[in-house]
Amino acid sequence: MNPSGGLFWHWHAWRHQAQWRATCADIAQWLDQMPPAKDASCELVIVGASAGWMVPSAWLQGFQTVTTYDLDRWAAPMFRLRHGAALRASRTDLQCKTADALGDLDAVLHAHPRALVLFDNVLGQLRFHTPSVEEASRRIETITTRMHGRRWGSVHDAFSGRTQSHISGRASNASVPAMQQSVQPPAPQQAQGAARPVALGRFSRQLHAQGEWLDHLTDQVFPAGTRVHHIAWPYSPGYCHWLQAGWINP
Repeated sequence: MNPSGGLFWHWHAWRHQAQWRATCADIAQWLDQMPPAKDASCELVIVGASAGWMVPSAWLQGFQTVTTYDLDRWAAPMFRLRHGAALRASRTDLQCKTADALGDLDAVLHAHPRALVLFDNVLGQLRFHTPSVEEASRRIETITTRMHGRRWGSVHDAFSGRTQSHISGRASNASVPAMQQSVQPPAPQQAQGAARPVALGRFSRQLHAQGEWLDHLTDQVFPAGTRVHHIAWPYSPGYCHWLQAGWINP
């Protein structure tokens, strides 16, 4: 069973919808800050869409066309089940594709030249699907380089790890730290840890982090100057993810 896809993931997401409510509200607030389109086209491409567990239907209804890509064969039918009725009501054209959009990103971008591209909680999973940390870092860098000149955004894992059990899982939404913001520093400063300790320190204290957290290798996804949203995600009892989200408008 793959924790980043498959029936286990969908069952886990369905089961924890109540615990994820505050996180989904933060993501919805960030989604509403998407960069404006420069033309009349109103198309969205979601890479790593899964079932759209943390994306509100109301936001998707603002597009004329929504195209999803995911390797998980259950993602397309689950996405249609969750969002299909709402998108039919808004007359939004929905196309769900089972494909490796990250591996064939150039073709996807060519097929959707004017679309807004959203990487939906997928870039932070690459370290689990590549043979080494170095290869995962290289793939992430290659992907973000290819997005130069495009309107795009990403919400992804930055770190994850154990917390005191009262902060995660069955905790009330009031116990989840509020979304925070920062500005992505230039790469040399980032490499020296200029911004990471500030945001990580805040979340570590508020989440009552325990032990060493896993680095998802996404600290350089966003270009310098990007406004980054930091979001707590109580993934399961005693385990939490620190998400980062940002929009890039060339």
